[in-house]
Amino acid sequence: MITFLIVAGLLVAGALLMVVPPLLGRGRDASVTPAAADAEQAATAMLVLREQLADLDAERAAGGIDDATYVRSRDELERRALDEGKVMAPSASARPARVWAVLVGLGVPVMAAMIYLSVGTPDALNPQKVAGQQTFSPEQIREMVGTLEARLENEPDNVEGWAMLARSWLVLENYPEASKAYARLAELIPDNADVVADWADVVATKNGSIIGEAETLVARALEIDPNHVKSLALAGTGAYQRGDFAAAAALWERILARVPPGQEIEGQLRASINDARERAGLPALAASAGQRMPPAQAVANGEGAADSALKIAGRLDVAPALRDQVLADDTVFVFVRGGAGGPPIAALRFKGSELPLDFSFDGVPRMSGNAPLPETLALAVRVSKSGDVMAKPGDLEGRIDGLAADASGVALTIEKVHQ
Repeated sequence: MITFLIVAGLLVAGALLMVVPPLLGRGRDASVTPAAADAEQAATAMLVLREQLADLDAERAAGGIDDATYVRSRDELERRALDEGKVMAPSASARPARVWAVLVGLGVPVMAAMIYLSVGTPDALNPQKVAGQQTFSPEQIREMVGTLEARLENEPDNVEGWAMLARSWLVLENYPEASKAYARLAELIPDNADVVADWADVVATKNGSIIGEAETLVARALEIDPNHVKSLALAGTGAYQRGDFAAAAALWERILARVPPGQEIEGQLRASINDARERAGLPALAASAGQRMPPAQAVANGEGAADSALKIAGRLDVAPALRDQVLADDTVFVFVRGGAGGPPIAALRFKGSELPLDFSFDGVPRMSGNAPLPETLALAVRVSKSGDVMAKPGDLEGRIDGLAADASGVALTIEKVHQ
């Protein structure tokens, strides 16, 4: 039986398609319950579903049901397992609203691209929730993935199976394999803009940038559906990254046209568009009647800035015993996370040749939008030999816990090898 903790990360297609009323946060993951209750409920449900699957296998072996009935019943159990595997963090807001806010609701839209530099996903793509909330260990999920892969060898045209495989690889933060699964899914349903956009999202995460291969896929998705919201958001992020701010604003304005006037998301989206327009030397969009001040604008005006400022700064160095293992072309990621775990809040990216170096998160786009920062934060560094954000054996790491949002003079050291 396959379970999945679906990663929304940066650009969850379902959330981004919820533009008219549901866009504003009324998704199926909008309710949040305490983590302990969720984990217990999910674990109990998974045990029941596992027993039901065993009964189903036994009934099939005994000749009580035919293959077609078995497949339908098994797929239904797996869908239910997928739903039970979604455990929400207690401090999280509604997932669709949070993902949308990351995409379009901040004064600096480039933060959407920053999510591609670290994981959490995706949810893009942050698949790992607060520590201890996963119903199954990564090893158990990998075993389940192996079962699904074996099944797909016999059922190569199983669309739902490939979709499940792609999502489960996201849970394991294996973006190359997730990309392969989405590629196969796109072969099976080539005219599905959701699939192609999700594939582009994964490729961007894998490559650390939307520019290049991911943008090509985004263009393909927009050929299928010129008004596809997620693809427009991704395309705008790519244009922003390339410095084509006028194009970024134009793409995001196409999204704005679909948002009901007077909603909070409208103000957030306008703030992102106006940031791009200002950089392009274009006049700002006029605020609509009844528009509320978006959080990013409020912070710019000094309201609540003390609660949302992330200013961790310090120096990054390598332990003497590991210096010879850091190569000039290695990719260095520095992440800020909540002290209890969870997806990255912000990220920086460097090359191995720049070490040692001074760093600062002051002004760095935050992936969590304007959500309040945790009381304590953790700072982590990863030297990636492959350039991927996913940790692999041989990568170098370091971590500091218990930091305040304005901590300065932090000494972060790359001091161990990832096993």
